[in-house]
Amino acid sequence: GNGDPSLAVFGKALTPNFHALATGFVTLDNIYATAEVSYDGWLWSTAAQAQDVIQKQFPVFYAGRGLSLDGGGAGNNRGVNVALPTLAERLAANPLTADDADILPGQTDVGAPDGPDNEVNTGYLWDAALRAGLTVRNYGFFLDGARYAMPAASAYGIPLERHPFATQTTVAIPGNAALAPFTDPYYRGFDPSYPDYWRYQEWARDFDTRYVAGGEDLPSLTLVRFMNDHTGNFATAIDGVNTPETQQADNDYAVGLLVEKIGQSKFASDTVIFVIEDDAQDGPDHVDAHRTTAYVAGAHVRQGALVSTQYNTIDFLRTIEEVLGLAPMNLNDAVATPMADVFTTTPAPWTFTAAPSAVLYGTKLPLGPAPAGLTVPSPAHDAAYWAQATAGMDFTSEDAFDFAVYSRLTWAGIMGAAPYPETRSGLNLRDGRGALLAGY
Repeated sequence: GNGDPSLAVFGKALTPNFHALATGFVTLDNIYATAEVSYDGWLWSTAAQAQDVIQKQFPVFYAGRGLSLDGGGAGNNRGVNVALPTLAERLAANPLTADDADILPGQTDVGAPDGPDNEVNTGYLWDAALRAGLTVRNYGFFLDGARYAMPAASAYGIPLERHPFATQTTVAIPGNAALAPFTDPYYRGFDPSYPDYWRYQEWARDFDTRYVAGGEDLPSLTLVRFMNDHTGNFATAIDGVNTPETQQADNDYAVGLLVEKIGQSKFASDTVIFVIEDDAQDGPDHVDAHRTTAYVAGAHVRQGALVSTQYNTIDFLRTIEEVLGLAPMNLNDAVATPMADVFTTTPAPWTFTAAPSAVLYGTKLPLGPAPAGLTVPSPAHDAAYWAQATAGMDFTSEDAFDFAVYSRLTWAGIMGAAPYPETRSGLNLRDGRGALLAGY
């Protein structure tokens, strides 16, 4: 694919499963995030639109000039969880909620898109699925994480439980009214202190209990959010997953484990897995600041293919709609291009074997003994370094600090003296990969 290895902060050694998915199925090397930032990225990725309030808020917020964020992945308006209909439920979810029933009463969400025929707040992918009579299950989408930041020892903090189902500890407070009935209450939302490995374990428990052993039909649409590729909370992250390298590798391994489990299950032949990062966040890239990473796996997905067709987030979403047999949600996805050249009409058996990055054997995750002869690398810096370097940054949500500063901190901490890339070469690096990669 058209990648510049000199810009790869997290290369193959840290992301072996993403590399295996890309080379085993399709390498999408010309796909772009429709979003500018994470905030509108959630809307583009789940609704094929980012409506007026979203577009007006994020430039002001990202410039550090105030405003709340009333959309995105949490579903709060002015800090109020409007997915919850009563004041008592809102106070239980977040005790800092104002004790006034007249503040934003009801469940109308100013940050949520409307559906067809101006149906209020029903413009998301899962709304389309539910309208069509399909089934939905949610792991980690649109959760209110306000209590994650509260002290675990307090009456309101939600502890970093590795197996919350075992202790019957509710760790997921829905932030979207339509998703609430279908949300796994034991699947933790956005919190960089918590490894994706444990999110995977909860998904796997539910998958095995309900659909493998329990015999329930697998939902038509399953939403799974692994978020540790954001990195952060280095002083409080558990199990030694507390540096950018280990957190990125943890995210990679969780995705690989999920693909492996589905590939080895009775659902392998009629399940397709779509994986995308919702925004590129202006990261260093030699082609474009919007180029993002995406992966597709399943029996009808081509194997060992390079797909360089230009696609974007809306095309990706339109393809999911096509697989589910859904009508487009709005004009944007109606005119989008389904990603037909990712697929084949002749299905093929497939499996996937997840492999943890070697760096994860230096953490406390229960991976078992390291393979014989494996050298466990150390991250470039320890957690104390990263905690000090990011002191004052707010990792409680995806959008709460200056990402331009953070990108440069990450680059300097991992890439060392190499100068931060300021220009884009625009070169086509698809050819001669062997020679290009030899030095890496």
